[in-house]
Amino acid sequence: LANFGQTVNVLGLMERTDQDFIDGLALDLFSPSNRTLVVQQNLSPLPGNFVSGSSGAPFVSLSNYSWVIKLNETANDLIAKIELPYDPVALQKVDIDQGNTYVGVLAADKKSWTVFESQRNVHVSENKTRMIKMTSLDGEYMLLGRQTADISNIFVQYGQGATRTVNVTGGSGIEDAEFIDGLRFTIESDHAFTMNVDIKNGVPADVLPPNTSSLNNPAMLAAKTAGGVYAEERLSVARRSLNATSEWFMPLSRQSQDLLISEDRIKVPGLTNLDGQYVVLIS
Repeated sequence: LANFGQTVNVLGLMERTDQDFIDGLALDLFSPSNRTLVVQQNLSPLPGNFVSGSSGAPFVSLSNYSWVIKLNETANDLIAKIELPYDPVALQKVDIDQGNTYVGVLAADKKSWTVFESQRNVHVSENKTRMIKMTSLDGEYMLLGRQTADISNIFVQYGQGATRTVNVTGGSGIEDAEFIDGLRFTIESDHAFTMNVDIKNGVPADVLPPNTSSLNNPAMLAAKTAGGVYAEERLSVARRSLNATSEWFMPLSRQSQDLLISEDRIKVPGLTNLDGQYVVLIS
């Protein structure tokens, strides 16, 4: 068993390196060249409630420390997995199902633990949660748990009530919330608050800017543009006051919007006030 701070030799020529650590951490990797790695503990990690890449809060840390892995050189050519141990008795005490355990990777901006749903695997027979299909191991990792009855990715429903409310805890990190149709909020707030989102049926043409119409899914985009190759570039997000009835929707600055074509999304960063009514416009 390896200890923290100990140099671990990584075999080359795609030979298997299977290394267990004294606390139950396990690394399994194949590398084309000989390398070394060191694992350290971070005893003051970012709290576990700041999670991106998955919704369905609340998330919590299930370990008192995080694992920091560093190879002796940049390596993006690995076949690797990491396994973090959990205690099933401890999970029961905090109402977390084994299927709701995750490996979080500290984001580049160090403001959230990123969860990759497609790379998650829970090995119940060994009480370990895995992150698989990795090509690099450099980074900081945390064992996370989600205190919800449902297992796997959780999406928020539109409307009012406790089960349809996003609870933002606030603090020094980032939190995500995704709704059932893909609407996603990424929030950084210094204080706690709650948020609900309602859907209104229909957007009157007389509250939209001239020569625009509202849109709410890619199929409508294809129908309205006859499948134009650059149709997405005609999209923009517009907003008006929360309780407005006759006020026009005003497009947000195009310079403040990022078009994510591969995800069928428009990203609007830098908002300081979320209250309002929003539509996607096509011009």
